[in-house]
Amino acid sequence: MTQTAGRSPRSEDPALGLAIAEPAPLPQVEWWTVPVESGGANDDGYGEMVARLRRFLNTVTAARPDSATVAALTADLAAWDERLAPTAVSERNQFFGRRPDLPGRGQTMSPVFVVTEADRKTVRGTVTFGRYFLGGNGAVHGGAIPLFFDEVLGRLSVTAGRTRARTAYLHTNFRSITPVGIELDVQAWFVSEVGRKRVLRAELRHADLLCAEAEGLFVTLKPGQP
Repeated sequence: MTQTAGRSPRSEDPALGLAIAEPAPLPQVEWWTVPVESGGANDDGYGEMVARLRRFLNTVTAARPDSATVAALTADLAAWDERLAPTAVSERNQFFGRRPDLPGRGQTMSPVFVVTEADRKTVRGTVTFGRYFLGGNGAVHGGAIPLFFDEVLGRLSVTAGRTRARTAYLHTNFRSITPVGIELDVQAWFVSEVGRKRVLRAELRHADLLCAEAEGLFVTLKPGQP
């Protein structure tokens, strides 16, 4: 089939970004992950539910359903909304985004960062952006990349017993197209740590090709600061 001018052949693939493997179990890396204990919170099924939700978001992004399917799905989602609403808890007690024992901390806002190596000041691993993060023409949405960098750098900034910190700035440079559905290499490291200020950088690569890089300033919280 003849491709439209300027269009990537990958963008014509209906299955683009759908076959994203969920790391199971979560790789255990010193300085980064919480040890898995049999019978603990990580055995409660929440991780599998979030993994299924990630797959659902990729699938619904790729789908072009008919009106009957849309109506049925809308009804199902409404029913689950009503069922979950009474289980709401405070921010401190919620699971979403607060489960370091699970891939991606048990959240779906950014893709799962699979850590392969870490120490007090560096971390390396991989990430695969699913169809949910598609911007267009087979490339990851530009807004998803800074969000992912903030996830990685923000977490590194508070590892190894460091106190909590907040993002003061995050500067991202886009060097080349970041592809959807392909495993990419990630590296992040400390540049400096002086007083309350922590400067970190990160790179996102497809093999030898630099896709994007970022620098972030994270400032530690004062006593009582939210």
